[in-house]
Amino acid sequence: MRRPLTLYGVPVCRRCVYTFANRRQIAWVIDWVLWFGVTFAIGVGVALVLMALAVGPDTIDAIGLALGWLVLPMFFFMKDGFAGHSPGKALMGVQVVDRDTFEPIGFGRSWKRNLILFVPFLPLVVGLTLARGSRLGDGWANTRVVWKRHAKHGVFRGGLVCEHCRFDLTGNTSGICPECGTSVFRAGPSCRHCHFDLTGNTTGACPECGAPIPETDRRRL
Repeated sequence: MRRPLTLYGVPVCRRCVYTFANRRQIAWVIDWVLWFGVTFAIGVGVALVLMALAVGPDTIDAIGLALGWLVLPMFFFMKDGFAGHSPGKALMGVQVVDRDTFEPIGFGRSWKRNLILFVPFLPLVVGLTLARGSRLGDGWANTRVVWKRHAKHGVFRGGLVCEHCRFDLTGNTSGICPECGTSVFRAGPSCRHCHFDLTGNTTGACPECGAPIPETDRRRL
């Protein structure tokens, strides 16, 4: 039997990992196609206006380069700012949220998260690493992408999940998984970054990875 893959550090079945990654990849393709159409229309419109104003071809080329390589990409980086959605993400049912509060991000955080994609070839690297969950830019912006249909699952919420059936055990104090009946050895909350057991922790930081424990989680300790 093949070992499960991990999503945000939590073991998850291969089908779920790849389905989630495919949704994000398809969303990316949709965004690029829409953006290409919009930028092409803007470029043609600007060129026609400049030609009507009798602007020289060299100036038109310079303006076109500035729009295509500097100005318009900056707006593309804000694509996830519509309550955590881009057009592609909205169609594919995924959303970008704050890693601690799980609130949808805005345009500023979207710009910060996607700015790294301005580096040549990095979009290809990002696309190939989506199966892990977090990608380049998420750490800096303190964000993560969730599958909205399963947004309350422990994999995305950073809580404890059953090792047998993957049922969300966040807040479970019975010691038994209510879904499959498996004994729960870690019934307390866990670190959202490395999933280390935080039961009884009073330091305000995870002893395993050093990540700060959000106030909402400290109340549960």
